[in-house]
Amino acid sequence: MYSGGNDWVRSIDVTRTATLDANGKITTTIGSIEPDVTFTQNTIGVLVESASANPNWFKAGTLFQGFPVPFGSAGFAEGEEFRVILRRYMIYRFTKYPDIGQTKYLISFTPQWYIKDVRLQIWQYIGTNQGATLDSLAALSQQEIAQTAKLQASVNKVQTSINKLIKLNNG
Repeated sequence: MYSGGNDWVRSIDVTRTATLDANGKITTTIGSIEPDVTFTQNTIGVLVESASANPNWFKAGTLFQGFPVPFGSAGFAEGEEFRVILRRYMIYRFTKYPDIGQTKYLISFTPQWYIKDVRLQIWQYIGTNQGATLDSLAALSQQEIAQTAKLQASVNKVQTSINKLIKLNNG
């Protein structure tokens, strides 16, 4: 499903470095990376690398999804969030909000405090199979439940008819 290279567009490629003292200790951590890039697709690919990170470190940080809010004074409401693993390609599909293909959102990445340098790369999947949202899955489940209830009612009628026939044959 995600194998077509042309179906992925790199939207973010950002490198940040913490401020270090003369001994190489962090004096100012890397703050949240909040690129001014608008996303419109619900599936993204993420890769976070760090040249100075120990090989046994796995947690790179947390990625947040933010939506513009039509109320209040200004800003964004937090959507979904997930932990990003260091040095590992990850594919994540946001499912919390409906109609993601028409909703715009931003990304914010907060690296772990102990990371000295970080490179954040994010791709948007622009292919045709974006997958389902939780709302569409819930609607589909309700349709299936209603259909199952109708089938069960038909089965019950048939069972009642069979029971009457058995009673007549035995009676």
